[in-house]
Amino acid sequence: MWSWLLDELFPPRCIGCARRGLALCGPCRAELPYLPQGVCARCASHPGPHGCRGCRRLSPALGWVRAPFAYAGAARTAVLTLKFRSGRYLTPLMGELLCDRLSELQFDTVVPVPLSPERQRLRGFNQASLLAEHVSVRLNAPLMTALSRADRPSQRSLGESGRLSNLRGAFTCCRDVGGERILLVDDVVTTGATASACADALAHAGASRICVLAFARDL
Repeated sequence: MWSWLLDELFPPRCIGCARRGLALCGPCRAELPYLPQGVCARCASHPGPHGCRGCRRLSPALGWVRAPFAYAGAARTAVLTLKFRSGRYLTPLMGELLCDRLSELQFDTVVPVPLSPERQRLRGFNQASLLAEHVSVRLNAPLMTALSRADRPSQRSLGESGRLSNLRGAFTCCRDVGGERILLVDDVVTTGATASACADALAHAGASRICVLAFARDL
């Protein structure tokens, strides 16, 4: 009842045009920044003239990265609103968009990229876990909290090399994942440092295949 009343009094703003009424209006949905044709099939970034720099950044333990959207426009607004602007109401919409093209994927387990204990406490939720719930249902694969993350400085203020060193040893696999095909879920992939560190921890624990699905990919 309270949710309905709040929606009536304060309808959501569109993440594209900021008009009240829907979380994403029809015209803005049509303008979503889907990943362009020609991105690398493994790392989902633009391959360069001298080979794919994005692939070189990824751990060998990581099979591929996929995302429906580029980290721009309304997709970027959705990610930032979810994480930093009390945007949990966007989870059903983002989950729907994330799962739109998942029917061909086969995995044994869905694993959200974890937050550090301090970040989880401050935010009150893990946005990757909220999105992973939708992916788990769509793939009919169990959702498992298989990774823990040590407290480290935020990745947002670090460069590429700093991100890699900051995450070295930050993730630990806390479940038996021997022989499993695992789909990691996150909100956004930038350099791939977090995804790679997670994949290394899961591979060390015996996972047979590790891939990443994110809502957006920073190109």
